[in-house]
Amino acid sequence: MSNISVNKLERGMIIDSDIFSKRGSLLLYKGFKIENPDLVSIVLRRNGINSVTIKDDESQISSVVKESDRISQKIQQEVAAFKEEFNKIVEDLEEDIENFAQTKDISKIRELDRGSELAKESESSVLTIFQLVEKIKNDGSDKYFDILQVSLISYSIGKWIDLNDAQLKELSESSMLSSIFALSDVDYENIHEIKGADTVSKAVLQSAIASRERNDGSGPMGLTNEQIPLYARIIAIAEIFYALTTNNEFYERMSVFDALKIMQTEYMTLLDAKILYIFLHKVANKYIGSSVKLSDGTSGVIVFVPENEVVLPFIKTGDGQIINLQSSQYKNNKIIEIL
Repeated sequence: MSNISVNKLERGMIIDSDIFSKRGSLLLYKGFKIENPDLVSIVLRRNGINSVTIKDDESQISSVVKESDRISQKIQQEVAAFKEEFNKIVEDLEEDIENFAQTKDISKIRELDRGSELAKESESSVLTIFQLVEKIKNDGSDKYFDILQVSLISYSIGKWIDLNDAQLKELSESSMLSSIFALSDVDYENIHEIKGADTVSKAVLQSAIASRERNDGSGPMGLTNEQIPLYARIIAIAEIFYALTTNNEFYERMSVFDALKIMQTEYMTLLDAKILYIFLHKVANKYIGSSVKLSDGTSGVIVFVPENEVVLPFIKTGDGQIINLQSSQYKNNKIIEIL
């Protein structure tokens, strides 16, 4: 392990620790193998980083490879355990929702807090909650799966904006209840018919009702900006992103980066801009190191996500070419699949 100037980087060197920008965005991940030293050097210098720690001998490289294999096995085990628990919750949730549809009694929903419990249990996993949800989405979707997945995405956003444990629990409950209300045709006009409202906090109930509100006042109650409860503003982002990236009756799922672009261009005035900004950057940066396929058939790996345009990352192809999706040369190319 050694510390080296960014001007002296060489092909084949391996980054020894995660490198972040001043704004907290991940630039290079630990274990990243440098293939294009000039590009890496430019990116680091632009972010005020003059030196990095690297692993640069064969024994250390071998150690990185072995560690990578161990992590891959752990990820497989964690995903399997997560899916098993997820399916158990969904099975019980289906029964709870059927009971609620007949009784309109919130106290009959036993699984309301199970989303936050599952998320908390998974916090020590190699993958984030958000990444685990992505793994589940590949298995298909139904209305009960959707409820829990949106709740978990909401929880993940809550973590990103530093909500405490009590707030994260309420946020997860709000999201679950919001989806259940939608399935059961409960809205602000007939909320008085709901029983067992005292079994959840006022913030949870208000947020569940207000999650379809939009900052410009176009929601059913006409609430704007700060009038919309915080949890509801978070849930709105989670629901829209989930809908865009999941097959449904209206359209086929789109790629994550297409979804982020739509949210960036079409939803900035409708959603909480501050939370949406954090969401866009966090989601985009978690795909650094991921293999992707482009619309022209080219495959490569995401090596850098620019802070000024998170939906257009840099892609390194198998032959070492760097594709900058922001450049005019590649303006008609886009990511269509994350492999």
